Amino acid sequence: MDHNDVRSKDIKSMSVSELDDYAAFLREKIIVVTRKNGGHLASNLGAVELTIALHYVFDMPTDKVIWDVGHQTYAHKFITGRGAMMEDLRCDGGASGFPSSKESDFDTFITGHSGTSLSMALGLARARDINGTNENIVAVVGDGAFTSGEIYEALNDLGDRPTPMIIILNDNKMSISRNVGAMSKYFNKLRVNKDFVAMKSNLKTDLNGLPFVGKPLVRALTGIKNKVKEGVVGNKFFERFGLKYYGPYDGHVISDIISSLELAKTSAKPVIIHLLTEKGRGLKDAELHPDAYHGISPEGESKLRSMSEVAGKTLCELAESKKIAVVTAAMTDGLKFNEFALRYPDLFFDVAIAEQHAVSFCAGLSKNGVKPFFGVYSTFLQRGFDQVLHDVCLNDLPVTFLIDRAGAVGSDGVTHQGIFDLSYLSLIPNLAIASPKDGTELRELIKFSVGYDHPMAIRYAKSYEIEFLAHEEIKLGKWETFIKCDSPITVLAVGRTNEIAVKIKNANIVNARFVAPLDSELLDSLSGTVITLEDNILHGGFGEEVRNYLYGKCKVINIGHKNEFCDIRNVKSAFEFSGLTCENIQKIVDNELLSLENSQKV
Repeated sequence: MDHNDVRSKDIKSMSVSELDDYAAFLREKIIVVTRKNGGHLASNLGAVELTIALHYVFDMPTDKVIWDVGHQTYAHKFITGRGAMMEDLRCDGGASGFPSSKESDFDTFITGHSGTSLSMALGLARARDINGTNENIVAVVGDGAFTSGEIYEALNDLGDRPTPMIIILNDNKMSISRNVGAMSKYFNKLRVNKDFVAMKSNLKTDLNGLPFVGKPLVRALTGIKNKVKEGVVGNKFFERFGLKYYGPYDGHVISDIISSLELAKTSAKPVIIHLLTEKGRGLKDAELHPDAYHGISPEGESKLRSMSEVAGKTLCELAESKKIAVVTAAMTDGLKFNEFALRYPDLFFDVAIAEQHAVSFCAGLSKNGVKPFFGVYSTFLQRGFDQVLHDVCLNDLPVTFLIDRAGAVGSDGVTHQGIFDLSYLSLIPNLAIASPKDGTELRELIKFSVGYDHPMAIRYAKSYEIEFLAHEEIKLGKWETFIKCDSPITVLAVGRTNEIAVKIKNANIVNARFVAPLDSELLDSLSGTVITLEDNILHGGFGEEVRNYLYGKCKVINIGHKNEFCDIRNVKSAFEFSGLTCENIQKIVDNELLSLENSQKV
């Protein structure tokens, strides 16, 4: 059979050697499409054998497999008939980089955040019990996700009311960077070492080959082995939650994975299967540097200026003279905090995938006299909303949130868009919100926040194109007018939309760098037509705030993203869809001027 034509049902009739050949084929396909389109390479290369074994043992989509995060599902997508879509991976019209139930019934949920799979899987299992059906429920969870608090909330619930389900611990020692924390150390203990795993497998094979006495010896030694392993690796942790623990197994030996899954299917208790996998498997550079190959850009992609690098360098400068701390939730590399972590290890805290804890932790730091900066992607700050409101802002504590990847993010798609933060953050009292137009302004806002004794959020895109020449001094709630002309039209631009606004003719252009508080003095001076630009949904965003303030005084036109989930995978296309283009805004300005001119003639 042509490997391109293999589907989930075909895998069940393949031999182990054929499955191994198919795994090699899938790896090559993953490397090709990821180099072409960008994406999560190392994590997908590490999950190929696991994916094949899942399709061999289970009858999907009747049996449900929920992938935590879902950035390791490229092989799964090829197996489930999405090969053509994978050619345009992460592009509009192609396959999403994450599970998508809109693409296929084989994807149970649309997912892209870590730590959610076990809760969803438990919900599916309990619903199965209520419905009286018998489908298998499987959650594939990376070891990095076990630093997420939601995992333990689900385990606590599962331990209280056990129901048959299978949890696969895909253990590659990594989330994006190396895993940190007590759970990571615990998994190190569980792993023992790969030599132990290999020795166990080889011994079993050798003994089974002995005539007459081989199989009885295997059974006897298995009992002894389990007692020894229990004493050595201490797997009682999971058993305290009512889970039957199997492993650790080599996650790249398909036959061993199949055997463990078949055994788990027969259990009347919830089961956890511990697989040791290698992130970047099959690509030497990715094996040696899995963090660098976690997510890669398409080959030949143009390089823009990095806002993240500006933030990282500024924090290093501040640490030389200020009592600050930098906090991240497993995003050291993406946020460009590497240099800070190396130079100031006592001031740097990677709390792993635990955004809620990170925010409350920052509240504690600030309460005791240390200025914390919490770096976080916009999409992940959503996970800590209650802590931002309750622990930081209610207590009016001077925590600074550095919100990276704000606005439209492009290829990562619907689960990672940062187009909601202005709306939900604007609801919160005591929180100043700023959005810089370029790297210089980001640097100055970060420095300003050091002396600001209240909560502050600075939100910025991953990259920017224009470094503006003019920069007025940062003052709380004060905007910057950098194009002033004799026009009744004023454009108020937030963040990177200034790159569009500066090209507009016949209008006053204002850099509305503070979304909260608004520049009431400047707003009071306006008349005519006001046009707002923001890289955020319109509902609850900057434009609505301005419209409410100017109600009855000016005509206000708001331009931003529609009030819906956006799966447009190209930033330029997302801006075009939302009308955030020079051509559209210039047309609006020209029409407003013409309308005003005609009204004056009348």
